[in-house]
Amino acid sequence: MTPPTKPDTGHPERPAIDVADHPIGAALSADTPFHAPTVRQYKRGSFIASPGSGGNTVFVLQQGRLRVYLSDEDKELTLAFLEPGEVYCTHTRAWVEAVTDCTLLMADTGYFQGRLLSDPALMPATIRVFARLLARSIDIIENLAFRDVAARLANFLLGLARGVDATLPAGLRVPLQLRTEDIARLLGTSRQTVSSLIGQLVRDGVIAREGRRTLVLLAPEELARRAKGSDLSAG
Repeated sequence: MTPPTKPDTGHPERPAIDVADHPIGAALSADTPFHAPTVRQYKRGSFIASPGSGGNTVFVLQQGRLRVYLSDEDKELTLAFLEPGEVYCTHTRAWVEAVTDCTLLMADTGYFQGRLLSDPALMPATIRVFARLLARSIDIIENLAFRDVAARLANFLLGLARGVDATLPAGLRVPLQLRTEDIARLLGTSRQTVSSLIGQLVRDGVIAREGRRTLVLLAPEELARRAKGSDLSAG
C-alpha cells in the first residue's frame, strides 16, 4: 500500500469534546478496579488501525480528525471522516488514519461490551453513533455508484447546506470543514476536478466563495437539480 500524501492543515477542526459530557466517552473513561482509561495521541499521518493489525479496541475521538478508508494496491475508497465525539473500533478491515494530530480515548472491546450489558442506557447512544456512521458510508457508496462527479459534488454541498439549515434559504453560508483534497477522496476524484467543478458552480451563479472556508448558497433549487444528475461532468 502506498502511504497517502500528507495533506495541509488549511481547514479548521471541530472543537474537542469533554468526555464527561459524552455518554460513551464517560463509560470508557470510568476508572474501576477492572479498567483503567487509556488516552492516546497520534500525530498527523499516523495510523490508528490497519487490516490484519489484530487490534480489538473501541475508541472515542476526543480531538482531531480521522479518515476511515479501504485500500487495494493503488486504489482507495474513503468511507468516512470522523470528528470529535464519534466512535469507531479497530477490528475492521479498514485503515484508520490521523488526518490531523488526534487524541483518542480507547478501551478494550470486551470491556465496552460488558458496559453495554451492565448499563442498558448506553445502548441507544451507541446505536445512534454507529447508525450515523453507517448512513454516511451508504451515502458515499450511493454517490459513487449512481452519480457522475459533478452530481456527487452538488449532492455533497447540498448535504452540507442542509446540515446548516434544512430550509436551504438563498444566501445561506456553508462552512467547509474538509480540505479540497479530502472532499475529492470522498467523491472518488481528484483535487483538481473538485476545484474545477466548484469554479463552474461559482461561474454559473449557483454558489459563491467567501474566503477559503465558506461557500454561500445562491441558487438552492439549481444545486438540488444538479445533485440529481446533470450534463455537466468532469472526471
